[in-house]
Amino acid sequence: MKKEKQFYRHIPVLLKNELDKLDYKRKDDLYIIIDLIHRKEIYYKSDYQDRYGYTEIPQSQFKEYIPSSDNLNNGIQFLVDNNLLMRNEYYVIGLKPKSYKIPKEYLGVTTRILITDKNINKRIEKKIIESRLKKEINLEFAQTEYFETFKVDVEGANKAIFENAITSIKRLCFKLDINLSENQIEKLVKCEDEHWQYRILIVSKDDKKELDNIMHRFMVYTTRVNAINDGYLFFKRNSTNGRLDTNLTSLPSFLRPYLISEEQLVNIDIKNSQPYFLYTILKNNKTIDEVELNNFKEKVIDGTLYDELANNFTKITGYHRTREQMKKMIFKILFSKVTSYESLKNFFRRHFPTIMNFIDETNREKNNTLAIQLQSKESFTILDVIMPLLEKEGIRPFTIHDSFVCKESQVFKIKEILETTLKNMFGTSPSLHIDFLLPSIEDDEVIENFSDFVDELNSMEEFDF
Repeated sequence: MKKEKQFYRHIPVLLKNELDKLDYKRKDDLYIIIDLIHRKEIYYKSDYQDRYGYTEIPQSQFKEYIPSSDNLNNGIQFLVDNNLLMRNEYYVIGLKPKSYKIPKEYLGVTTRILITDKNINKRIEKKIIESRLKKEINLEFAQTEYFETFKVDVEGANKAIFENAITSIKRLCFKLDINLSENQIEKLVKCEDEHWQYRILIVSKDDKKELDNIMHRFMVYTTRVNAINDGYLFFKRNSTNGRLDTNLTSLPSFLRPYLISEEQLVNIDIKNSQPYFLYTILKNNKTIDEVELNNFKEKVIDGTLYDELANNFTKITGYHRTREQMKKMIFKILFSKVTSYESLKNFFRRHFPTIMNFIDETNREKNNTLAIQLQSKESFTILDVIMPLLEKEGIRPFTIHDSFVCKESQVFKIKEILETTLKNMFGTSPSLHIDFLLPSIEDDEVIENFSDFVDELNSMEEFDF
């Protein structure tokens, strides 16, 4: 007789402690509801929130695990009545579902709970199977490789997530002039001993709700790693921009070194990627000044656009900006509303006036128009052209939008094919950045903000496994 599979769900340990004190006949329903909210938040853009907000979840998604309306509604209402779940009642039938969030007081480490309800376990297994049966045309070879080999060092990744949160809270305490020891901050994150009084101390001075966002990011990152470890993998082309959305693309860069491979992994990415694809669109546009375009091209191709603009910004304004800060500023220039960031756009216009005019005209009706154009061109180039060429060579790297994660032995061939193909397609090949994926506990907030900013503009599809 085939043994029925059982699956784990993950909920905040403080919520588990409260639920242990309460009587409820269908506890597994409560665990499913809480866990699903966190799984939806894998794609939630917490870095750009002023405060920790709600996540929209249609009833139909809850019902994939709890089909009975009575059981579902009773479970949600029980959590709400006991102040373990917050619900925004505003909804529009067919357009806007109700939204939910876990109270910020319960954000912290999670605990793994075995689901014993055999029907729920069957539905979880069905969802996993369904997600793996969805085929991505022209990328089935990469999809097969992904499902077979994508794994993460859970212990190492969770340690890095924990240390990332500790570092972020240390910085917040320094900014707020709060004296907490590292041991006290660790207890705050682990929800141990006097953690409440440490939270209250920070919250009393934290007008911008930064602690909420730090703890929320901690939960989201942990959920991403737990989902991979539980086998909840997704591999799907985004219908808006053609990009490939996977568990890997949703991982912050500081967790990528914890991917498991029999060989040292290397990341190959295009320097000044979005400006490069902007150049490929501009190169045949007669409204762009030729001298200006060549100047833009040179800086993009040699990978110095952000650096030079950062230096010029300091000379003109007297304010220092790093390369990463300028990178983020350029994305605001490229993808924001025409009326937004006027001073930044005037700065860019001093260097590239006809290109700035093109950006304004493109984004005049919808500010994400150019973002979708660039990311669509990037995704077609990487996924529909480069990846099939690599497959012919027996190389199946993981992709992160404009970059490849591959084995060290594959670097030379990928670099050769990438450079040759881009030159044939667009007349010139960009500079590449090649580096080993090495473990790091550095705070990744700046890069995550930058990445989230772009994804926010493009309505990234959500998955619920």
